[in-house]
Amino acid sequence: MSPRRKTSALIVLLAVIAALTLPWAIFSARADLSFGPHEAQYRVTADARLTLDFGPLGSLLVPADEFLPLGLGLSVDVGEIPVSGETADAASALGTDAAGGVAAGGVGGGVVDALGGDIASYASLFSAPQTQIDEVVTGLTRDILIRWALAVCLTTGLLVGVTALLGPTRIAALGRALAGRELIAIGSAVVLVLGGLSALVLTRPAPPQPDPAFAGTPLAGAEVTGRLGGIIDEAFTAVKEFSDENDAFYDAVIAGLHAGWTNRPLSGDWSAAGMVPPASGSADVSTFVLSSDVHCNYGMARVVGDVARLTGADGIIDAGDVTMTGTSAENYCFDVLDDELPQDVPKMFVKGNHDSQETAKHARSRGWAVLDDSTAQLAGVRFLGGPDPRRTVFGSGPELETELTADEYAAKLRDEACRTDFDIMLIHDPRIAQPALESGCAPYAMSGHWHRQVGPEQFGRGVRYVSSTTGGALANALTPGPLKMDAEVSVIRVDTVTKTPIDVQTITVTPGEDVSIGPWVRFPAPLPLVARPVAPAP
Repeated sequence: MSPRRKTSALIVLLAVIAALTLPWAIFSARADLSFGPHEAQYRVTADARLTLDFGPLGSLLVPADEFLPLGLGLSVDVGEIPVSGETADAASALGTDAAGGVAAGGVGGGVVDALGGDIASYASLFSAPQTQIDEVVTGLTRDILIRWALAVCLTTGLLVGVTALLGPTRIAALGRALAGRELIAIGSAVVLVLGGLSALVLTRPAPPQPDPAFAGTPLAGAEVTGRLGGIIDEAFTAVKEFSDENDAFYDAVIAGLHAGWTNRPLSGDWSAAGMVPPASGSADVSTFVLSSDVHCNYGMARVVGDVARLTGADGIIDAGDVTMTGTSAENYCFDVLDDELPQDVPKMFVKGNHDSQETAKHARSRGWAVLDDSTAQLAGVRFLGGPDPRRTVFGSGPELETELTADEYAAKLRDEACRTDFDIMLIHDPRIAQPALESGCAPYAMSGHWHRQVGPEQFGRGVRYVSSTTGGALANALTPGPLKMDAEVSVIRVDTVTKTPIDVQTITVTPGEDVSIGPWVRFPAPLPLVARPVAPAP
């Protein structure tokens, strides 16, 4: 056989193998993700419907013709909610902040309303469904491509092994026997694939029988089976009401933000630094939007995104506690925040005590720079920081994710700061930055955790700024939904020549839907490296 013919035969063989293995890859793919507060496994079907399987409770069947092509369907095996512990136990976990500050959970305190939290998670599917869709598409596509590649490689490898076993003489004879029959091989593969797909179509179940409770809603045309039908009306009504109330609240907030933006204070006292206000887009000043302690408040994520766009932010920083307990299902909270932000702006994250190492890993997979006892450059400024060593979990209180306590980690971070070249420290808990500030090894530190704003102020030999809660996380109350306390987003300008923060402007949202934009407040200068009294901790 000529080289050209061998190449053609190999191409035909690979095409046949690919065509035969693709259906297997599609219909065997699995993606372990989340559904609202639940862990869930997703898989592709050929029944043209979305099937949410709640186990003994029954199933929710939704027609999938409008969002899945070629008569494909999607089956979701809804699992448990990955949060352990009883309500009473959760009080000890979240009622008092581990650092002695305001309770830092947003869902914490002595009366954790678990059902309300679940309703908020379900409602997020209505308010930000595209995030869930993108997550599912990405997860299943990745698994399909991996399975397809493995199937092609294994099948091809098997054929190569058989070829080696038969030897060149038998292969040559077989090649002569099959010469000119490439089209027959292709036709056979097509017949097999089409035959298999036809079998799937012929065995497709009957379409769902619409439940009248869903008429006029996003689930119109859905059917409920099993015991789930006895509770779905009330549960769906609660979720829908929560979602509508949440959307209306933050629609009003966004409108207020835009209405007040043209009258905001435009400049602070730049003369104190010997500077003049730069022209828009100046290369000498970077504008950062700082959020902290969002705690799964996907409504305030919209506000952070709009502030970033209105300011023309050069970088976005989150000082931790995007989630409530850091479970894998709560990665959805991070996804919603990320999706609301301008995608062309670089972002940085440091893990809080209500996040987990899984949260940090997920943030990194979304393209965020994650500080992990490391430095990273963002919009011309070098930050140093690391994750909070604790993780606050329902039912068991704060647990250490590392071998170091908070005090030991604070000392370690101080030592790192003393031997590292950086401009600003970014940490979740202000107390962990305290030794570095006192020693003078950290000129500036930014953090969150206390759910109240502190500074900018001189502390030790450095300067600290503590951002309040962006999620409006009030103790003993649910964070998702309309605000129960003031929520804040900080806009910080940094001189990229001297690498020093210039000033900060705070945008405050109240439970009454009011939006106020504060004046620019200057950052003081760090103290010289001489013996000075150290300020006491608050």
